[in-house]
Amino acid sequence: MMSTSPPPQALLRALGFVLACGALMGALALGTGGWAPVPRIAVLVAGAVVLATGGVWVALRALARTREECARALKRADDARALRDAVMDITPVGFAFFDRDLQYVHVNAALAAMNGLPVSAHLGRHVTQVLPALGTVLAPRLARALETDTPLQDVSLQVETPAAPGEARFWFGGYSRVRGSGGEVLGVIASLSEVTERMRAEQSLQEHEGRLDVLTRSLPDYLWGGKLRGGVLRDFYCTPVIERTTGYPASAFTGTGPEGTPAPLWAEMIHPEDRVRYRECIEGMSPGAEAEVEHRIICADGRVRWVRSRAAASGLDAQGAVHLGCVVTDVTDRRMADDLRQRLHDSFRRSATEWRRTFDAVSSPLVVLSADGVVHRLNGAALALFQEADPSGQPLSSTSDAPPWSSAGPLVEELRQTHGSANRQVHDAASGRTWELAAAWVDEAGSEDPRIILVGTEITRLLELQAHVRRSETMAAMGAIVAGVAHEVRNPLFSISAVVDAVEATFGTRPELQPYLDVLRGEVRRLTHLTQELFEYGRPARGEWTDGAVTSVVSEALSSCELAGEKAAVKLTRHLADGLPPVRMDSRRLFHVFRNVVENAVQHSPQGSTVHMAVEAVEEAGRAWVRCTVHDGGPGFKAEDLPHVFEPFFSKRRGGTGLGLSIVQRILEEHQGRIRLSNLPAGGAEVTILLPVSPPAPGPSPASRAP
Repeated sequence: MMSTSPPPQALLRALGFVLACGALMGALALGTGGWAPVPRIAVLVAGAVVLATGGVWVALRALARTREECARALKRADDARALRDAVMDITPVGFAFFDRDLQYVHVNAALAAMNGLPVSAHLGRHVTQVLPALGTVLAPRLARALETDTPLQDVSLQVETPAAPGEARFWFGGYSRVRGSGGEVLGVIASLSEVTERMRAEQSLQEHEGRLDVLTRSLPDYLWGGKLRGGVLRDFYCTPVIERTTGYPASAFTGTGPEGTPAPLWAEMIHPEDRVRYRECIEGMSPGAEAEVEHRIICADGRVRWVRSRAAASGLDAQGAVHLGCVVTDVTDRRMADDLRQRLHDSFRRSATEWRRTFDAVSSPLVVLSADGVVHRLNGAALALFQEADPSGQPLSSTSDAPPWSSAGPLVEELRQTHGSANRQVHDAASGRTWELAAAWVDEAGSEDPRIILVGTEITRLLELQAHVRRSETMAAMGAIVAGVAHEVRNPLFSISAVVDAVEATFGTRPELQPYLDVLRGEVRRLTHLTQELFEYGRPARGEWTDGAVTSVVSEALSSCELAGEKAAVKLTRHLADGLPPVRMDSRRLFHVFRNVVENAVQHSPQGSTVHMAVEAVEEAGRAWVRCTVHDGGPGFKAEDLPHVFEPFFSKRRGGTGLGLSIVQRILEEHQGRIRLSNLPAGGAEVTILLPVSPPAPGPSPASRAP
């Protein structure tokens, strides 16, 4: 910085010039010797004044020039100071200038903010007075800097400042000695940069790296990474844990192949059968994609292990490369467990299939219930009895429309109380089927899930056969008696009929005898008809059996009843379906059945009504039948008469023998058929006859069909 006073050399030169001029003029005056003393003095004085005036003028001009130079120098100094202060104020680095006594001479705003104190609190004070903690650390460093011209750097400065009380801050310091133009030491300048966040970031990074290292070494999986550029993996690296899985040390993979590709061992370790698939999956990844592949590797000891590689790719970097990261997990044990589980599953499935087939092969319906009565499992025969859907998982009590299970509720409740076994016979009136239900409580030792096994056996046919046998035995015994009685009555009837004919031939002209003869002939005819029916009732079941459609037999029976219908003014209609399946029948005796039923319908129908007969193929109770239905327009059956209509000699019609329906039932039993009697809602009786369809004839064997 330049001084504001004139330079001393210029003033001395101006003063010397004035004195020299004055001395010269004095010498000239004294040397003339012709002047008078007073005038001489005046001359000397005048000369001195002249010389002094000229010297002053010269001095003043030099002084003016000096002041202008000083002003310009001061302006430049002020500009430099302003520029310095501006730079110091905007820089984020803290600067401070200390004199040789280590007192603050200058502090910029950045350092004042770092210290948490204003600039004025620093100036003129010793470094240890401003911030004792910081000053204690800085003072030795500043003192060393005053002793050397070599700048010093400090990277271990850690102090606490008022700007962040209670928190240690980290600083990077630089110290440099400052000399004046004459070489004297003026002080030391210090620059301080806060690196707290960077130090914390480095510490955090070190901690994370340490944790990551611990994690990678504690995990059974190993990790590898690299850059994928142009479909080629480069800059490969892997964790040391790779040795646990592969048996190869990590150093075996640190070497690189051509152009920075992984070591050859990396590709050779992949099983040959999996290499193409592995490379397509990993090296073909697109930016931001993820991939997973299970493959085999060949370990150092020659063992083959299964691993799962899960890789993720980053986006493209500035060089157009994709960073890959992959976690490799040994899944050999899981694969072996999966294989074992699959074999066990296949074995269990085969066992379950065999058990299911065996379960379904049982012809009797089987239902397995839980202890609370919920359907757990059922076989095919039981499922067929449920008309709507599989009831598994539903309470058995909800199957109210599926006999015989709808009647099994009391039996199940009994078993839940007794934990034993029981059976019960149930009958379904709607279908006419009878079942024998057997139930057992199954509770294995240690089991917490007891079961109820419910078995249904249809005994409808058995009961029918038993009833048929009983009826056959009764009818056989009765038939023998009836046949004997009929045989004994037949001869007297013939004799009575012959006597009546003889009396009529002899005394037929006498009118008073004609009423008696008519009564005798009517009674003889009625007894003859009764004898004929007794013979039919007691006749043994022998006939000519054939397989064919019943259409012809039904048509013949209807034709034989047309005359009776005309006499009773009753119309006969028919509906015979086409393509009826064949039935096993004795045509002559089956004709008697249809004629008897139609004649009864005509006899019970009022004049002007219609008797309708329909024949069709149906399926009931799991069997195929040919159903023949006859309904009339009469009063129908009385409810109290229905249980007795098939009993011999039961008749409510005047002049009836009561053997017609008994004979019909016996003939249908010979055909393994059924007969049902009911009343129509609109009025009239309905008789339903069911004849079983003949089973299909067995086809020729393959050997017989061979040419």
